[in-house]
Amino acid sequence: MTSLGDVLHATGHIRTIKENYPHSHLTLLTADTSYDIFKYNPYVDRILLFEKDRVKRQWRRDARWAAGHVLSLIREVSRTHFDLAFDLQGRFKSVVFLYAADASQKYVKGRWWFVKHFRKPEIHAIAEMDRVLQMAGLHVANSAMEIRTSSAEQKTIDALLERINPTGKKMMIVSPFTRWKTKNWGVEKFHALFQQFPFDLVVIFTGSRDQRHDIAELMAAIRYPFKVNLAGSLTLLEFAELMKRVDVVVTGDSFPMHLASAVHTPVVALFGPTDETRIGPVDKHAIVLRAEETCRRCYRRDQCERNCINAIAPETVLAAIQQQLGLGEKTPVR
Repeated sequence: MTSLGDVLHATGHIRTIKENYPHSHLTLLTADTSYDIFKYNPYVDRILLFEKDRVKRQWRRDARWAAGHVLSLIREVSRTHFDLAFDLQGRFKSVVFLYAADASQKYVKGRWWFVKHFRKPEIHAIAEMDRVLQMAGLHVANSAMEIRTSSAEQKTIDALLERINPTGKKMMIVSPFTRWKTKNWGVEKFHALFQQFPFDLVVIFTGSRDQRHDIAELMAAIRYPFKVNLAGSLTLLEFAELMKRVDVVVTGDSFPMHLASAVHTPVVALFGPTDETRIGPVDKHAIVLRAEETCRRCYRRDQCERNCINAIAPETVLAAIQQQLGLGEKTPVR
């Protein structure tokens, strides 16, 4: 029930549970904002949706509705007997449902009383989830992320690409903004990147609907001719289908970074206050550009004293893009 990237991390573990118990009936509880990640998932038999954003909005305006929604979900998970129950997030807002579940065995990521748990935050989040399943005796062969689209999304993106890239150029997605100010590389850095941009690509800027205006302003200051603003224009699954078609992605620590890793699209991931060894891209096609070595990985959302991510030079990003596109000699990029 947390960010889309964290939910995407768990998709391989949903598959693993079903592979271990192919005849089981698997119920998934997740936020309604994450529904599309599992819309076409063949391993999930039933989905319960928590209206996370509406509960946040309504908690002060209409606490009765918000509490009623939470209690109805609690009743739903408590009236069915489960053999196994897993909480792969380990936050209070998710563990309350684990406690409420009528289950023979319960396992959680994190440290919570009265249930079997595993917590080792210094390892990657996916590996941490692996260990939770292994505690329950499951064999974890491959917990790689996955997301599935349908012919509807494929047709939509086919039509889009005919319009924005009729000559079939290579394409690059740029997602310049994240949910944290401190994880953004900075508008001035993107300006500098495109001032010396030597590649003949269609550059597709993506983001949320709320970011569309800021992205439009960024694009207006960039003289590169082949650019498109798709912020807020695509559904999550249309975005996933587009991600499969492009040649490289440039972004910070964000959902687009995890999505690129899930569909095996080469990504250049820019890291500042967060730790790439814990939540970075896991695909072999990923290049992580780390801020200066003295960065403390402070995990501050709004203000970082050092603003470490700004230490990443545009020339370094250009070299990484060149490497991901397979142009020229490979450059040693960390």
